[in-house]
Amino acid sequence: MPPVIVNLEISRKRLVFGLFILAIWALSVPAALAQQVPLNPTKIPQFVDPLPILDLSGGTMATADGTTQLTITMCEFTSNILPATTKLPKKVPYTGTRVWGYVVGNTCPTTPQDTYIGPVIVAQRGIPTDVTFVNNLGDTTTTGVMAWKNATDLTLHWADPLNQGPQMTNYAGPIPAVVHLHGGEVPPVLDGGPDAWVTSDGISGHGYYTFGQVQGQPAPGPFHRYIYPNTQEAANIWFHDHVLGITRLNVYAGLAGAYALIDPLHPLPAGLTPVGIQTNATTIEPIIPLVIQDRQFDTNGELFFDNVGINPEHPYWVPEFVGDVIVVNGKAWPVLNVEKKRHRFLFLNGSNARAYELDLFDKVNGVPGPRMWVIGTDGGYLDTPVMIDPAAKQKLIIMPGERYDVIIDFADPNWVTPSGTLRMRNTARTPYPGGMVVQGRTTARVLEIVVGAPPAGGDQSYDPAMGGVLNSIQRLPGTPKGPVIDTTPGTGNVQLVRQLTLNEFMGPGGPLEVLVNNTKWGGHTIPELNGGIRPDFVSDPSGLEPNTYYSELPNEGETEIWEIINLTADAHPIHLHLVQFQLVDRQPFNFATYNALYDSLFPATSVTLDPMTGVPYPGGVFIGGYGPPNDYFTPNADGAVGGNPAITAHLLGLPMPPLPQEEGWKDTVIMYPGEVTRIMVRWAPTDLPVNTPPANANFDFDPDSGHGYVWHCHIIDHEDNEMMRPTSVIANPVARTVVQGVDY
Repeated sequence: MPPVIVNLEISRKRLVFGLFILAIWALSVPAALAQQVPLNPTKIPQFVDPLPILDLSGGTMATADGTTQLTITMCEFTSNILPATTKLPKKVPYTGTRVWGYVVGNTCPTTPQDTYIGPVIVAQRGIPTDVTFVNNLGDTTTTGVMAWKNATDLTLHWADPLNQGPQMTNYAGPIPAVVHLHGGEVPPVLDGGPDAWVTSDGISGHGYYTFGQVQGQPAPGPFHRYIYPNTQEAANIWFHDHVLGITRLNVYAGLAGAYALIDPLHPLPAGLTPVGIQTNATTIEPIIPLVIQDRQFDTNGELFFDNVGINPEHPYWVPEFVGDVIVVNGKAWPVLNVEKKRHRFLFLNGSNARAYELDLFDKVNGVPGPRMWVIGTDGGYLDTPVMIDPAAKQKLIIMPGERYDVIIDFADPNWVTPSGTLRMRNTARTPYPGGMVVQGRTTARVLEIVVGAPPAGGDQSYDPAMGGVLNSIQRLPGTPKGPVIDTTPGTGNVQLVRQLTLNEFMGPGGPLEVLVNNTKWGGHTIPELNGGIRPDFVSDPSGLEPNTYYSELPNEGETEIWEIINLTADAHPIHLHLVQFQLVDRQPFNFATYNALYDSLFPATSVTLDPMTGVPYPGGVFIGGYGPPNDYFTPNADGAVGGNPAITAHLLGLPMPPLPQEEGWKDTVIMYPGEVTRIMVRWAPTDLPVNTPPANANFDFDPDSGHGYVWHCHIIDHEDNEMMRPTSVIANPVARTVVQGVDY
């Protein structure tokens, strides 16, 4: 049957089947979903409360010395996210919002807190951070975070502490949690992976680890003790929850903090000092975190989370949570007072799904605000500062998981006729880049900045407009200023090319799940083919989870090109654990021709039903969750593994280099729809010379010492519904350095 006839027939059946399923679902929505009523965001006063800040000399955000032994407890408490002047319906006063947060010490707060974000752990390169994370979150009968209780979806592949299996109800039981050091070069046992969780009553996942214990053994208590080696280059990394299937809810409830890894020995221009290093008896280099999130509230002032699923298979999961209130450092639309001088900011997108396009403009006269200078990315300093000029309509684009280290000069001579009050504005559509426009009175507004008088002693800080060398980045092959790519076997500087896809598996109401390389987390295919086992995938090399199958098995020290082919309608921020990588370029491709070829390679099935038609797959039709259509490890016409048809013949135009601010080390990067995004991944520390032979490019720890790592989309609603795959690094056979007496 010609493809056009198949497509028309599928379209007819899809319409009838979809209407039938949605009609049934509309009659069966659980009554529990009506427990919360959204609050109109325009009723929330804006630019009233001060921004909680960190200056390491007495700011309002908690800080912790990462060179001493720490205890950090996951607690539930009340936080004043909204201004006290917020009037809830029936003139009920606002008294705070129930949240979760990381608290330094063993005691959970009993009074309302200024913020739920934090703490900021200030760690030093070469000195391990010994931290015990304690889960004191209780269970669903004790929590007051209604957004969490009402949105757990037991039909997803998730932690399932009580081994209940799929259920069409919300979860009831102890709350699992685990801490992932995002951007950290750490052994796999310290990665805080999706299966390493523990509950407050000591139930643990099969990947659980605490110091001194073999990974996978039952937890001795409701805690993880991790000793991070801190051997990597200075970077502004962060930590957040990462439990399988509920990361979106745990992070939304508040579990996120910053981890500033500094290197006092790294040479920097005059006036720019590592964060937290005292330069004299009274001066400490300031940095102001800007953790930007979107949230939604109910009429009681509590967190609200959309939980009416778009498909009956997942009654509570939605593809992207999008809030209607912008929260910075745990405050809704705060205000920041600054001196008329240069200030340093750390931008972190902590939202579930929302992208931000950020610039500054004068509140009174509307003229563009001062220039921003990017000095660092996810993995550390850039070589030199990169200017982002609002007057040239340039914006800082940042998707979930990304970070940028930025200096803003509020005495910028290019900022004309300033009134003294600036607004930070967001113009990004959601889903990005072609979704809904922001609302001018709410989601377009981020932060208000009031500029005061200049400091009495003048501005002695580093001026990025004067240039100066910040770093000497090892440039990987194919990247701007990097060597030419050479894939010659045995002698080349690139050992492997992977071509991988981003996919949506559609149901009648929209996405059923979102996938990397069309492969579910566990690596299984449809049951009637090989019993659900793909013969080209490898059972978990650690043996901890033999029913999980791996396809990404890189060799330590080797350099790989990952060409990510985005077959979805939206951009995805893709994050790799363990490594920082570099962006090579992006290039459009002919979606119609490539997708037709891709779909044509899928086989017919006899049992599994297409959720859009209700009939078995006829062959030549995309099968969501099947995996790549071809054998993963057989190179295609481009010489790339991954199991997908070669992309080169379908490319359009010329490759587009990364934006200048993207040229540094990244652990999360934007991958746009209809484009191939190429990243160069070296499975080795970032500061090793680029010409280091793979056999000598080693981590100080064994990267194959446990359950492995993962790579995934950092839209965490996607990550929670299958857009994540495990990675196992095959270690070089070398002796490892013992870091500060800790043998990993």
